[in-house]
Amino acid sequence: MGKRMDSRIIKKGNRKFVSHFPVTLPSMGWYFSSVLPEDSIELQANKWTCMFKHIEDVTKGNKISFSQNSAGCSGAACYFGFTQPNEKAGGFLASEEKFKENIAYANEFYNQIKTEEPRKKYLILSKLEQIEDNICIEVVNYWVNPLSLSGLVTLSNFDSPENNNVIVPFASGCQSMWTIPYKEKDKKHPKATVGALDPTMRKYIASDTILFSVPSSRFNSMAKNIKKSFASDNNWLTLIK
Repeated sequence: MGKRMDSRIIKKGNRKFVSHFPVTLPSMGWYFSSVLPEDSIELQANKWTCMFKHIEDVTKGNKISFSQNSAGCSGAACYFGFTQPNEKAGGFLASEEKFKENIAYANEFYNQIKTEEPRKKYLILSKLEQIEDNICIEVVNYWVNPLSLSGLVTLSNFDSPENNNVIVPFASGCQSMWTIPYKEKDKKHPKATVGALDPTMRKYIASDTILFSVPSSRFNSMAKNIKKSFASDNNWLTLIK
Protein backbone atom coordinates (compact mmCIF):
# COMPACT_ATOMS: atom_id res chain seq x y z
CA MET A 1 0.00 0.00 0.00
CA GLY A 2 1.40 3.37 -1.02
CA LYS A 3 1.97 5.90 1.73
CA ARG A 4 -0.90 8.32 2.23
CA MET A 5 0.05 11.84 3.20
CA ASP A 6 -1.38 14.02 5.96
CA SER A 7 -3.17 17.05 4.49
CA ARG A 8 -0.97 19.49 6.41
CA ILE A 9 2.11 18.17 4.63
CA ILE A 10 0.43 18.26 1.24
CA LYS A 11 -0.91 21.78 1.72
CA LYS A 12 2.56 22.95 2.66
CA GLY A 13 3.95 21.34 -0.50
CA ASN A 14 1.17 22.91 -2.56
CA ARG A 15 2.25 26.39 -1.52
CA LYS A 16 5.70 25.62 -2.95
CA PHE A 17 4.15 24.29 -6.13
CA VAL A 18 1.91 27.25 -6.87
CA SER A 19 4.79 29.71 -6.46
CA HIS A 20 6.87 27.83 -9.04
CA PHE A 21 4.19 26.36 -11.32
CA PRO A 22 1.24 28.76 -11.74
CA VAL A 23 -2.21 27.16 -11.80
CA THR A 24 -5.35 27.91 -13.80
CA LEU A 25 -7.66 26.41 -11.15
CA PRO A 26 -6.99 25.77 -7.44
CA SER A 27 -5.26 22.51 -6.58
CA MET A 28 -7.58 19.70 -5.54
CA GLY A 29 -7.27 16.53 -3.50
CA TRP A 30 -9.11 13.24 -2.97
CA TYR A 31 -9.72 11.38 0.27
CA PHE A 32 -11.98 8.70 1.75
CA SER A 33 -14.53 9.45 4.45
CA SER A 34 -16.95 7.41 6.53
CA VAL A 35 -19.27 10.41 6.92
CA LEU A 36 -20.73 12.89 4.45
CA PRO A 37 -19.04 16.31 4.81
CA GLU A 38 -21.47 19.13 5.57
CA ASP A 39 -20.18 21.38 2.79
CA SER A 40 -20.42 18.76 0.05
CA ILE A 41 -22.42 18.29 -3.12
CA GLU A 42 -23.85 14.78 -3.26
CA LEU A 43 -24.74 13.93 -6.85
CA GLN A 44 -28.32 12.74 -7.19
CA ALA A 45 -28.84 8.99 -7.31
CA ASN A 46 -30.10 7.56 -10.61
CA LYS A 47 -29.73 10.90 -12.39
CA TRP A 48 -26.95 11.30 -14.94
CA THR A 49 -24.58 14.22 -14.58
CA CYS A 50 -20.94 14.84 -15.34
CA MET A 51 -18.88 15.60 -12.27
CA PHE A 52 -17.03 18.27 -14.23
CA LYS A 53 -20.17 20.39 -14.26
CA HIS A 54 -19.37 20.95 -10.59
CA ILE A 55 -15.65 21.68 -10.83
CA GLU A 56 -16.31 25.40 -10.46
CA ASP A 57 -18.19 24.64 -7.23
CA VAL A 58 -15.08 22.86 -5.93
CA THR A 59 -12.92 25.89 -6.75
CA LYS A 60 -15.30 27.94 -4.56
CA GLY A 61 -14.77 25.66 -1.58
CA ASN A 62 -17.49 23.04 -1.92
CA LYS A 63 -16.75 19.33 -1.98
CA ILE A 64 -18.13 16.62 -4.26
CA SER A 65 -19.04 13.38 -2.49
CA PHE A 66 -19.21 10.09 -4.38
CA SER A 67 -20.73 6.90 -3.02
CA GLN A 68 -22.29 3.59 -4.05
CA ASN A 69 -25.56 5.35 -4.90
CA SER A 70 -24.24 8.70 -6.03
CA ALA A 71 -21.47 8.90 -8.61
CA GLY A 72 -22.99 11.05 -11.35
CA CYS A 73 -22.70 8.52 -14.17
CA SER A 74 -22.17 4.80 -14.62
CA GLY A 75 -18.66 5.40 -15.94
CA ALA A 76 -17.56 7.31 -12.85
CA ALA A 77 -19.16 4.69 -10.58
CA CYS A 78 -17.02 2.08 -12.33
CA TYR A 79 -13.82 4.14 -12.39
CA PHE A 80 -14.16 4.95 -8.68
CA GLY A 81 -14.59 1.28 -7.74
CA PHE A 82 -18.24 1.37 -6.68
CA THR A 83 -19.49 -0.88 -9.51
CA GLN A 84 -18.23 -3.14 -12.28
CA PRO A 85 -18.36 -2.12 -15.97
CA ASN A 86 -21.76 -2.55 -17.60
CA GLU A 87 -21.77 -5.31 -20.20
CA LYS A 88 -22.87 -2.76 -22.81
CA ALA A 89 -20.23 -0.21 -21.89
CA GLY A 90 -17.88 -1.30 -24.67
CA GLY A 91 -20.58 -0.80 -27.26
CA PHE A 92 -21.26 2.72 -26.06
CA LEU A 93 -17.57 3.62 -26.10
CA ALA A 94 -17.11 2.31 -29.65
CA SER A 95 -20.45 2.94 -31.35
CA GLU A 96 -21.78 6.05 -29.61
CA GLU A 97 -18.74 8.02 -28.48
CA LYS A 98 -16.53 6.54 -31.22
CA PHE A 99 -13.48 6.61 -28.96
CA LYS A 100 -12.47 3.06 -29.95
CA GLU A 101 -12.45 1.50 -33.41
CA ASN A 102 -14.52 -1.51 -32.41
CA ILE A 103 -16.31 -3.07 -29.46
CA ALA A 104 -13.54 -5.61 -28.83
CA TYR A 105 -11.03 -2.79 -28.29
CA ALA A 106 -13.52 -0.97 -26.08
CA ASN A 107 -14.17 -4.04 -23.93
CA GLU A 108 -10.44 -4.54 -23.46
CA PHE A 109 -10.22 -0.94 -22.29
CA TYR A 110 -12.73 -1.67 -19.54
CA ASN A 111 -10.86 -4.83 -18.55
CA GLN A 112 -7.80 -2.69 -17.86
CA ILE A 113 -9.37 0.09 -15.80
CA LYS A 114 -10.75 -1.80 -12.82
CA THR A 115 -9.75 -0.37 -9.46
CA GLU A 116 -10.18 -1.49 -5.87
CA GLU A 117 -13.32 -0.72 -3.91
CA PRO A 118 -13.16 2.45 -1.78
CA ARG A 119 -12.00 1.82 1.77
CA LYS A 120 -14.81 3.94 3.24
CA LYS A 121 -18.37 4.85 2.28
CA TYR A 122 -17.54 8.15 0.58
CA LEU A 123 -14.88 9.29 -1.84
CA ILE A 124 -14.43 13.06 -1.59
CA LEU A 125 -13.03 15.61 -4.04
CA SER A 126 -12.11 18.96 -2.49
CA LYS A 127 -10.15 22.10 -3.07
CA LEU A 128 -6.83 21.22 -1.46
CA GLU A 129 -6.71 24.13 0.96
CA GLN A 130 -10.22 23.30 2.19
CA ILE A 131 -9.28 19.81 3.39
CA GLU A 132 -9.16 19.63 7.16
CA ASP A 133 -5.85 18.93 8.88
CA ASN A 134 -5.00 15.30 9.71
CA ILE A 135 -7.02 13.90 6.80
CA CYS A 136 -5.00 11.52 4.64
CA ILE A 137 -5.00 12.68 1.04
CA GLU A 138 -4.77 9.98 -1.62
CA VAL A 139 -4.34 11.89 -4.90
CA VAL A 140 -3.50 15.50 -5.80
CA ASN A 141 -4.88 17.21 -8.91
CA TYR A 142 -3.01 20.19 -10.31
CA TRP A 143 -4.66 22.33 -13.04
CA VAL A 144 -2.17 24.13 -15.27
CA ASN A 145 -1.49 25.71 -18.64
CA PRO A 146 1.06 24.23 -21.10
CA LEU A 147 3.93 26.31 -19.71
CA SER A 148 3.49 25.04 -16.16
CA LEU A 149 2.95 21.54 -17.52
CA SER A 150 6.33 21.66 -19.23
CA GLY A 151 7.92 22.40 -15.88
CA LEU A 152 6.00 19.68 -14.07
CA VAL A 153 6.98 17.06 -16.64
CA THR A 154 10.61 18.11 -16.22
CA LEU A 155 10.39 18.01 -12.42
CA SER A 156 8.79 14.55 -12.61
CA ASN A 157 11.93 13.26 -14.27
CA PHE A 158 14.38 15.18 -12.08
CA ASP A 159 14.99 12.42 -9.50
CA SER A 160 15.10 9.44 -11.86
CA PRO A 161 17.49 8.06 -14.50
CA GLU A 162 14.43 7.26 -16.60
CA ASN A 163 12.72 9.80 -18.84
CA ASN A 164 9.22 8.30 -18.85
CA ASN A 165 7.91 9.30 -15.45
CA VAL A 166 4.80 10.95 -16.85
CA ILE A 167 2.05 9.11 -18.74
CA VAL A 168 -0.61 10.51 -21.08
CA PRO A 169 -3.18 7.69 -21.27
CA PHE A 170 -6.46 7.52 -23.14
CA ALA A 171 -8.93 7.93 -20.30
CA SER A 172 -12.10 9.62 -19.21
CA GLY A 173 -11.66 12.86 -17.31
CA CYS A 174 -12.53 11.24 -13.98
CA GLN A 175 -10.22 8.30 -14.68
CA SER A 176 -7.28 10.60 -15.28
CA MET A 177 -8.21 12.60 -12.20
CA TRP A 178 -8.60 9.68 -9.80
CA THR A 179 -8.37 6.07 -11.02
CA ILE A 180 -5.02 6.09 -12.81
CA PRO A 181 -3.02 8.22 -10.33
CA TYR A 182 -4.59 6.27 -7.44
CA LYS A 183 -3.41 2.98 -8.94
CA GLU A 184 0.09 4.43 -9.30
CA LYS A 185 0.40 4.83 -5.52
CA ASP A 186 1.49 1.23 -4.93
CA LYS A 187 4.26 1.26 -7.50
CA LYS A 188 7.91 1.62 -6.54
CA HIS A 189 8.24 4.64 -8.82
CA PRO A 190 4.74 6.13 -9.21
CA LYS A 191 4.26 8.12 -12.39
CA ALA A 192 2.37 11.35 -12.87
CA THR A 193 -0.69 11.38 -15.12
CA VAL A 194 -1.54 14.09 -17.63
CA GLY A 195 -5.30 14.17 -18.02
CA ALA A 196 -8.55 16.02 -18.67
CA LEU A 197 -8.06 15.05 -22.31
CA ASP A 198 -11.44 13.38 -22.72
CA PRO A 199 -13.31 15.28 -25.48
CA THR A 200 -16.62 14.70 -23.69
CA MET A 201 -15.66 16.70 -20.58
CA ARG A 202 -13.56 19.41 -22.24
CA LYS A 203 -16.58 21.70 -22.61
CA TYR A 204 -16.53 22.18 -18.84
CA ILE A 205 -12.82 23.16 -18.71
CA ALA A 206 -11.06 26.21 -20.16
CA SER A 207 -9.14 25.45 -23.36
CA ASP A 208 -5.77 26.44 -21.83
CA THR A 209 -6.17 24.09 -18.84
CA ILE A 210 -4.62 20.62 -18.55
CA LEU A 211 -4.66 18.29 -15.57
CA PHE A 212 -1.54 16.93 -13.84
CA SER A 213 -2.25 14.29 -11.17
CA VAL A 214 -0.07 12.30 -8.78
CA PRO A 215 -0.43 10.15 -5.67
CA SER A 216 0.04 12.35 -2.61
CA SER A 217 3.35 10.76 -1.60
CA ARG A 218 4.79 11.53 -5.03
CA PHE A 219 3.47 15.08 -4.84
CA ASN A 220 5.32 15.49 -1.55
CA SER A 221 8.62 14.17 -2.93
CA MET A 222 8.34 16.46 -5.96
CA ALA A 223 7.72 19.44 -3.69
CA LYS A 224 10.93 18.63 -1.83
CA ASN A 225 12.84 18.63 -5.13
CA ILE A 226 11.75 22.12 -6.19
CA LYS A 227 14.42 23.99 -4.26
CA LYS A 228 17.35 22.04 -5.74
CA SER A 229 15.98 21.79 -9.28
CA PHE A 230 15.67 24.12 -12.28
CA ALA A 231 12.35 25.33 -10.85
CA SER A 232 14.17 27.65 -8.43
CA ASP A 233 16.52 29.11 -11.05
CA ASN A 234 15.97 32.62 -12.35
CA ASN A 235 15.53 31.38 -15.92
CA TRP A 236 12.39 29.45 -14.96
CA LEU A 237 11.10 32.04 -12.48
CA THR A 238 11.42 34.77 -15.11
CA LEU A 239 9.64 32.62 -17.68
CA ILE A 240 6.57 32.04 -15.52
CA LYS A 241 6.11 35.69 -14.50
